[in-house]
Order: sequence, then C-alpha cells, then structure tokens
Amino acid sequence: MKKVVMLSAVAMLSLAGVAVSQAEPTASATASSVAPATSATASATASVASAPTPAKKEEIPQDPPQVQKLIALYPNLIARIAPQGKVCFEGKECDITIAAQLGPADPNNPRDGKTIYEGVCHTCHATGLLGSPKFGDKASWSARIGKGKTTLHNNAINGFNAMPAKGGKADLLDVEVTNAVDYMLDSVK
Repeated sequence: MKKVVMLSAVAMLSLAGVAVSQAEPTASATASSVAPATSATASATASVASAPTPAKKEEIPQDPPQVQKLIALYPNLIARIAPQGKVCFEGKECDITIAAQLGPADPNNPRDGKTIYEGVCHTCHATGLLGSPKFGDKASWSARIGKGKTTLHNNAINGFNAMPAKGGKADLLDVEVTNAVDYMLDSVK
C-alpha cells in the first residue's frame, strides 16, 4: 500500500512540475506584454490613425521537450499515427495513381481483358487478397487451370468463394469477364 501511495505522489508531483514548467513561459510573456501596454497607451492612440501596423507573422508551434523526448525514444510511435490515406481533389495535381474508371459496357464493342483486369480485377488479383490467385503467379493458378477454362469462366461470371459475380461489377458483359480471365491465364503460360 505504501508503494502505491508513493508512486501516486511521485506521479502527481511530476505532472505538477510539467504543468508549472509549461506555464512559466506563458506567464512571463503575459506579464511583460501588460507593463509596456499601460505606459504606451497614450502614444498608441495618437499613432493608430497615422501609420498602419504591420501584420504579425504566425510562429510555427514547436513540440515541448517532453514530446521531443518521446519521439526520440519511440520512433515507431510516429509511424503508427501517420496518416493512412490522402485526399485528392478534381483539377488539382496529385501524386497517386487512380485506375481509369470503366464506362458503361457496350454490347457491340466488348472491352479487352487487360482493360477489365486493370479496371476491376487488379484490386484483388494483384495482391492475392482473400486467397485470390495473384496475377502472373503460376503456382497459385496451377490448381485452378487444372479445372479447365470453362469452369474458370463460369466461376468468374457467377462468383466463387470470396469472389463476387463478375468481380463485383455487375454491369460487365460475360464476354468481357471471360476476356479478363483469359488475360490473367495468358500471364502464367
């Protein structure tokens, strides 16, 4: 029990010390700015109408020493709280690559397999997401190729396991889906 009380007291004293050390610069800055203000009130009133005051440049906030120490001790901390995404606005330059959005399907002019793969299939098949066979990886495609092209085409059109029908883009033509499957199969020959 004594240890708990002592640790609590030490923690409270250290927090109080941090608060006091951070409050000291603020208090001294406030006190120094109040004293000259009262003595210069009359002269400031006369000069307000005659000369415009220059705009004050904002200071960039600096991390307190405690935060700088934590950053130095735990470099992975910053990586853990780093932004995970980026917002890009239309018409502005952005340093990320966005896949070309597929327009509506045209029954008279079906798109080639590469276009469909890059617009839909690459989301999962480029990384092997949810057990999907990776593009160009012969080992992951070998068992599936053994089932035959017809089975692969039917699974791609109707969905299979974690793969939704037509890769989740229901407006694709069946011919376009088979073109995409054939394109992926050509990468492992």
